[in-house]
Amino acid sequence: MSLLAAIPVIIGATWMIGVLIIHSRLDDWDLSAVRWLADHRTPWINTATEWGTWLAETIPVIVILLAAIIIARRRTGGWRTSVFMAAVVGGEKLIYIASSTLVARARPPLPTLDDTYATSSFPSGHVGSAVTLYAAIAIAVAAWRGRTFLIALMSVTVLFTCIVGFSRMYRGFHYPSDVVAGLLIGVGWTWVAYRVIRPLRHE
Repeated sequence: MSLLAAIPVIIGATWMIGVLIIHSRLDDWDLSAVRWLADHRTPWINTATEWGTWLAETIPVIVILLAAIIIARRRTGGWRTSVFMAAVVGGEKLIYIASSTLVARARPPLPTLDDTYATSSFPSGHVGSAVTLYAAIAIAVAAWRGRTFLIALMSVTVLFTCIVGFSRMYRGFHYPSDVVAGLLIGVGWTWVAYRVIRPLRHE
């Protein structure tokens, strides 16, 4: 129950922060940062960031998550770790949808390198997905193989998150503050789910 209670709290905090950013000087700094990136695009970075975005696209995230849930169930012999991963990734998506709808921040006024159906910019759902998916997998592996692997895999999570965040800004879909918000949501929600579900505890 405490896990579900945290969702509206995070949504409310994200909405307030988003409104404050939109009506502050940070909005101008955000715009100048993404304009600089757009002015310095190169063919090889265009290609690299396309692949970087796919680390947190919806279809890859779903496929990787389902595979991880099945593997975790078989390797750990219980459901706690699998439920944790589903709750972390699914909860982040719920928070993202509600928050982006409430804030309703327009995408940067720049030419983009992809098409998108989503119109809201704040927060970055891709970054939130990257944090929750890969951090959840890192914790799942630690539940199976021991905590020794946790630091190394969390380092991979940080790397992937940075790649996704930069890619989304570079390709014209997000401001820096969108990326930071997605990061904070992902980290915060993963921590809450970890504390409640306790996936490293023996079942």
